[in-house]
Amino acid sequence: MTTCAVLFVKNPEPGKVKTRLQSHLSSDQVVKLYRAFVLDCATALEASGADIKVVAYTPIETEHALRALLTQVADFEYVPQVETDLGGRLEAMKQWGFAQGSERVVLLGSDSPSLPGEYIDRGFELLCKNEVVLGPSTDGGYCLVGRCRGESGIFTDVEWSTGSVLQQTLAGLQGQTLGLLPPWYDVDTPPEAGFLKVHLEAMAMVGDRQGRYSMEVLRELDLPLPS
Repeated sequence: MTTCAVLFVKNPEPGKVKTRLQSHLSSDQVVKLYRAFVLDCATALEASGADIKVVAYTPIETEHALRALLTQVADFEYVPQVETDLGGRLEAMKQWGFAQGSERVVLLGSDSPSLPGEYIDRGFELLCKNEVVLGPSTDGGYCLVGRCRGESGIFTDVEWSTGSVLQQTLAGLQGQTLGLLPPWYDVDTPPEAGFLKVHLEAMAMVGDRQGRYSMEVLRELDLPLPS
């Protein structure tokens, strides 16, 4: 059964990415950190066992810049995101994966640079016996969502970028079987970036190199810890 994993990314541009970090960091620091996030998430994508590995990018004219950034990781498929809300973007890439012959498709964002490739593979495993898989994030959304071939409607009637995303997605399953991954975390605020810094230091101490690009940048930054 062919599998497809899709990483959603934005081109790292000042004022266009991780804007909530700018309450504590300069726009240049934020861009540098987000570039590292993208590299680390792409590293997890490459480490996964997906048959098709895709970078879904925006804006549409930035493919060359993202290819140049990610060439140090791997040679991915590149597909532009459609110009609509997040639910429409997720649905379009899910359908793109099915159109390539994939039986199972997982989608992930670029806000969780500590997420390992094994997490993606576990998502595929759960889709062997379930119609939908979700990897909840601690902010009320999810860092991974997947579906086996078929119609789902799971991306409708969801208030994106709120703490209700997971709850509303669960309500929209309407009897579809669910595989659930352990919770992970996204990084959007300075305290969350401070926690990421400590977590990646701990991971490095036990020999885990996931997140190494972000760690290089975070070591240069003075960040608050969660209170």
